[in-house]
This record gives sequence, C-alpha cells and structure tokens, in this order.
Amino acid sequence: MLGAAVALGTGILLAPHAVAADKWGPGYLIPDSTGKPNTSHIGAYNTAGIDGVAYCADPELAGPDAAGGYGPARPVTAWTSKATGKTSSGEDLARAAYVLSKYGQTTSDEQAASVDAVVYTYLEAGSTYALPDGKRALERLGYSNVPPSVKKRATGYLNEAKTFAGPYKVNIKPIDGPLKAGVKSSVTLDVTSASGHKVPGVKLDLDVSGAAADAASVTTNADGVATATITPAKDSTVDFKAEAKTLPATQLRALTPNDSKAQRLLLAGSSSSAQAEVHLKTESPKGALTVTKTAADTAKPLSGVEFAVKDSSGKTVATGKTDAKGVWEAKDLAPGTYTVHEVEAVEGYQLAADQKTTVTDGKAADVAVKDVRIPEQPKPKPRPVTIPVLPQTGA
Repeated sequence: MLGAAVALGTGILLAPHAVAADKWGPGYLIPDSTGKPNTSHIGAYNTAGIDGVAYCADPELAGPDAAGGYGPARPVTAWTSKATGKTSSGEDLARAAYVLSKYGQTTSDEQAASVDAVVYTYLEAGSTYALPDGKRALERLGYSNVPPSVKKRATGYLNEAKTFAGPYKVNIKPIDGPLKAGVKSSVTLDVTSASGHKVPGVKLDLDVSGAAADAASVTTNADGVATATITPAKDSTVDFKAEAKTLPATQLRALTPNDSKAQRLLLAGSSSSAQAEVHLKTESPKGALTVTKTAADTAKPLSGVEFAVKDSSGKTVATGKTDAKGVWEAKDLAPGTYTVHEVEAVEGYQLAADQKTTVTDGKAADVAVKDVRIPEQPKPKPRPVTIPVLPQTGA
C-alpha cells in the first residue's frame, strides 16, 4: 500500500474520513483486496484535462492520484500486464477497444462498472482480475452494492466484442448480374468484423461516378446487409466507393503516468473507419442471330452458303458459312437492327434478298433464308437449213 490514496483494481483508496463520492467517476465504491470497505472503486475515472472518462488498467498499482499527472494520449500498439508479465493478444486489444469505444463513455454507474470488468478481463487474461472465474473479478462484482446486472452486462459485452470487434472490412457486390446502361441495378454492401460476422446498423457513405445513385448513404439492416440502387449512364466503368466512418475503435488509447508506480489509463470513446472501392463494368448484354438456309424448291438445308451481318451503319460485324444442317449463328451482337446479307450462294441457286432483323438483350433472333433455284435456260431449237443445189456444169 502507498498511503491513504492508493488504488487497487480500478479504484482509489480513500482516506478513512472520506465517503463514497461520485467525484471519482461513475461506478461503485467497494472494499479493496484486503476487505477494507469503501476503499476501492469499480467503474470509470474522471481525469482532469480529458474529455470524458478513462479506465484504470493496472489493477495492482497505485491509483491516478499517485500518477503526478499523465502524458498525452497515445495509441496502444502492444500491451504487457505489469501484474502477470504477459503480453495481450492483438485480438484482445481490439476487443477491449470495441467495448471502451461503444460503452465506455457513460455516466451510468452500472455500465461503467461493467466496462471496467471487461477491461481487466482482456488486459489481465488468466489473472485473478479476469472473468469468467478470476477470484478478484468475481469478488469485485459480488459486493452487495454492486447490482447483479453488472456481471450480466459485462458478460454480454464480452460476447458482443467476440462477435463484432474489428478490424473491419467493407464488402461491395452487385447482385443483379452485369450492369446495364440506363437500367437500375442493385448493389449489396456489408461490413464484416474480425470474426467475419456482418455488423448491423452501420452507415455507409457512398461515392459513385459513372452512374446515378438513388441515395448518398445506406445503413446495414438487422442482418448486417444494405442495398444501394444505381443506374449506369452508359457502357463504361462505374467507380463505386463506400465508407463507414463511425465504426467502433479497433485500437486502444492510453495515458501514461508521470510516476511509474501509478496505473496507466485507457480512454473511452473514439472510433474507426473502413472503406472499399470497386470498379463495375457496364455492358449491354450481347445477343445473337441464327440463320437457317434452305432451298425454296426442296426445303432441304443448304450448306456452305456464306453470309455477312451488317449493323445499322452498314459495317460488317460478322461473317460465316452455313453448316451441314444449313445453320450459321452470329454471336456477341449488341442489341440493335442488323441486315443479313447473303454473300455467295451455292451453285444452281440465286442470291437471296437482304433481310433486316432486330437483336434484343441476351436473345437470339431467327432468320430464315430460302434460295430460289436458278431457272434453266431453254435450249435453242435447231433451225432447218436448206442447202440449195447448184446446177452442175460440165467441163
């Protein structure tokens, strides 16, 4: 013990004449580890010079009054317990940051005490101060003036952090297949936690270029999914960005005491962000046309007939010949009007007239072409030839 104002747990040992007072911060005065009543505090601590509250983080060191002041808040990149000498895992640090961020900034005695119990559980894992079965942890939550709901709430925070603590990832996925110019398409978004669970209630700000968006932001529903609707302007690329700006913190912030015999403090509040960007290709779905070539006189298929397909500008976009069944297919055609032109007919048949046909989204147009046989030219009839008989002459 270090005199009349020493902290055990997160608390401050008060002088014998002191009374339980809220000036230390939201929470409850409890006996210290030796059983001396009203000499320790479970909850948050009001620290001069910071906005909000902080939580003590070294249960067996002196309280903040012995610190001689604190340095500026700094991010925690690694944490070693001064009680056990063990280093906390990155996972535990992120989970502690989650609880402090989401629930630490409070004026509720019950909530502050619950957060305090969680902080020690993560930073003093395996010690007597850690839930679920640390002796001192259970003792601190079992005093008559500490409601049983504090332990229940602390357990709930631990379970929630296990599911929803970061770091976070924003996921963007189109759900209507390829984007079509001028057609509304849906995009699903979610934010996943470090455990892979989708996080509900997250607002995502959208930044979309190359398409019109129906909303500037969306919020994930109870299942952790949000839907955005966009309408691409033309066949090109849509740049789709989404950012979650107010996620729970993923990193702790600590105040270091000027006197090393005092406890370090962890700040409540803070937040983190996550974003993602995808580049979605906008393309009108391709169609096709199928040419079936038959002889007009026999209805039999004609193979080897060459065709060309021309677009509305007269440009040839496909060529080919009919197969043994008299069929040829032109694929990957954008929606529009095309002219089917027979380039070369089979011997004995006339070229067919050009035909116009319309190709629509993702469908094949059927074009039937019949060749008419070239009529046989009539054979010329022989004309009678009369050879006049010339008179004979003598010698």
